[in-house]
Amino acid sequence: MRSLKAIVAGSLFIVIVFIILQMAFVIIAVGYNTLAASFPFLKDITGIFRYLVGLPVLIVTTFIGGYITADIADMHTNIKVWLHGFTVGFISVAGMIYIAIGNENLTVTLTGIVVIVVAISGSSAGSLYWLRRINNKTGKT
Repeated sequence: MRSLKAIVAGSLFIVIVFIILQMAFVIIAVGYNTLAASFPFLKDITGIFRYLVGLPVLIVTTFIGGYITADIADMHTNIKVWLHGFTVGFISVAGMIYIAIGNENLTVTLTGIVVIVVAISGSSAGSLYWLRRINNKTGKT
């Protein structure tokens, strides 16, 4: 039961933070587009800017979600901790992709693959980081 609570808590954290960040992104994008109307060179860097900001935020958010999951699950074996982190990352990214594509045909893009890999890696790393911190505190290797 603790595992299920941990997975739900980690997934909810990631999804709620992503929703809040999406709202902030829309507000920033409106301001950016207004500014870009006066300065045309800003339109050229829109895509790059989105990735330079988006990917680090995705990594940090999923990392924290994986950390929260591992903390709530409180399991002390590598495979169990990693599996919880992987599951949270997979559930979160699957939910994002499902909502994004809606009723469209599933098309695999480089951006989609990068988002999937980054989200799962971030949450897995967060859960393994939790395990490493706990092992360092207790003196285990």
